Amino acid sequence: MKLYRSLFFVPGNRPEWMDKAPKYGADALLIDLEDSVPNAEKVGARKIVRAGIERLHARGVPVMVRVNGLDTGFTGEDIEAIVTPGVVAIAVPKLEFAEQIRKVDAWIELFEQKAGMPKNSVEILALPETARGIMNAYELATACPRVGAIAGVICARSGDITKAIGYQWTPGQLENLYAASHVLLAARAAGMQYPLAGASLEVKDLDTVRMQLKLARQLGYRGCMVIHPAGVPIANEIFSPSKEEIAWNVGILKAMAEAEAAGRAAVTYDGMMIDYAHVRNALELIEQAKSFGMDVGEYPDIKAL
Repeated sequence: MKLYRSLFFVPGNRPEWMDKAPKYGADALLIDLEDSVPNAEKVGARKIVRAGIERLHARGVPVMVRVNGLDTGFTGEDIEAIVTPGVVAIAVPKLEFAEQIRKVDAWIELFEQKAGMPKNSVEILALPETARGIMNAYELATACPRVGAIAGVICARSGDITKAIGYQWTPGQLENLYAASHVLLAARAAGMQYPLAGASLEVKDLDTVRMQLKLARQLGYRGCMVIHPAGVPIANEIFSPSKEEIAWNVGILKAMAEAEAAGRAAVTYDGMMIDYAHVRNALELIEQAKSFGMDVGEYPDIKAL
């Protein structure tokens, strides 16, 4: 899955919110058919979501859809209703086993064909929200090639994961460290370049939102889900390279260019020994910054095998 710094949740029964949501600046929208839609409206929301996807696709807005979990009996028909051009991924909640992923994969393949879409146009975003699902994160992440990302854990004062693990919530998030790290490592081991964090549920305390997302980035997550417009610019900031990071990594390339000119492949930079491994890291960060429209300035053309 490509790098999405922010996936902004929009309830699937609110078409006016779908049309308004792009103005908040998220990299993609995550339209919800699950917990933010009343039970009595879930079936009717499918047509609303499909129509919303079509309008957003015409505007060039990437859309993911969170469907209902497999234990509800709604999942297959949810997928049938919303697989259409413009959907880049389907988020599946409360996953625990690889067999569940493969069932979703088969449904998506069928409805891609019916929609005349290329095979594997739609990825899967796996959402483990139970103790078993979190423990089986690597199994989920490697269940099939369609799995593009798996969402890690940001703990909350209440919710599915809070209940599943049984922790006591604190602002410091220490109780979340193992679960978040476990899912992150599973994602990286599965070859996922841009692991995604879950959503902070705090909408008034933006300092806590910033702290939670900053910790997620420090652990290695590269983007997150967002449930309130105020969280979008925070996510985009935290999961973008900072000016200081860009300058530091451009400095690595300049230092290595000077080393190469002197016939060396290692040099001391900012008190640290660097070589081609650090060139690879620097180039990746600079390319990400450029993809977000950030100014990276001039830098030497260094190759790293």
